[in-house]
Amino acid sequence: MKTDKTSQLLWIIFLILGTWFSIETVNSTFYGFELALGTALFGLIIGLILHKKRNPSELWDSFVDKRNFFRSQRRTTYMFFFLAVIGFSNSYMLVGEPAYLNTEITEKRISRGKSTSYILAIAPAEYGTLDLKVGEKFWNSHSVGNKLIIEVQENIFGLHVVTDYSTANKPLKLDS
Repeated sequence: MKTDKTSQLLWIIFLILGTWFSIETVNSTFYGFELALGTALFGLIIGLILHKKRNPSELWDSFVDKRNFFRSQRRTTYMFFFLAVIGFSNSYMLVGEPAYLNTEITEKRISRGKSTSYILAIAPAEYGTLDLKVGEKFWNSHSVGNKLIIEVQENIFGLHVVTDYSTANKPLKLDS
């Protein structure tokens, strides 16, 4: 199928934004992986439904696409669009006052891929588990069993997002 420049640009923009906000959601939200996975599946299903050809006898790779703009987009464009919108809403549409919790580091590990990630696993009883990505210096200064203070705030979906963290003996920067 021949795609126009606008469709290609939209796909690239939503690919970048969707990936970025998905990573941010998984790294800072309790049950963020489930939210990102559910959103991706929902967006892909919407894309499959909207992308359907009018005439089933037309080839899928036809060079002439006579459908309207929304139906002629790639199926994955909708997936990345929903990931971007839900990821942004998850991280930046916070409601209520933040809560400050003392939690214990249950696991400490390094994840090496294209880049190195320093991860502290925490499990506050109220919210479940989360792999908190931190900087190398902060990671090196802590061990399993140390206490952290995390700032948690509820988002518009009812999930809880870690907005800040600190050592238990060094308080968070509170907004004045």
